Amino acid sequence: MEQQEIQQKYMKYQVLDQNIKQLQQQLETADQQIIAIMATIQSLDEYKTVKDGTEILVPLNNGIFTKATLKKEDSVLINVGSSVIVEKSIEDTKKLIEKQKEEIISIKEKMSINMNKLLEKASALEKELSQIMQSQI
Repeated sequence: MEQQEIQQKYMKYQVLDQNIKQLQQQLETADQQIIAIMATIQSLDEYKTVKDGTEILVPLNNGIFTKATLKKEDSVLINVGSSVIVEKSIEDTKKLIEKQKEEIISIKEKMSINMNKLLEKASALEKELSQIMQSQI
């Protein structure tokens, strides 16, 4: 096998490796999003049990809070983008968030399938390159 062919295979392996690393980062981001969504759902469930007039801490910035008294509502305000805020019931909000979670899980499953395909290709290419290197010794 010519040196040029070996270099092409090695470059192909490097591209596969880079794609695998990118997919790993995307999978980690998806996991973090799922965790955040589950925390939001838990917060909405806990909010249902809070009584009107309860003293709470309100974040002003990262690590900075002020005390406030809660005026209990049956709805929440949701930022839907472009500085547009809509009011939704807690149950409708939970349904919306659950839908987002399911979409992320679906995307994550597709990314995992793609990752496995890339790993198989990379493994086969790595084995081939290893055999080439041993045959040249």
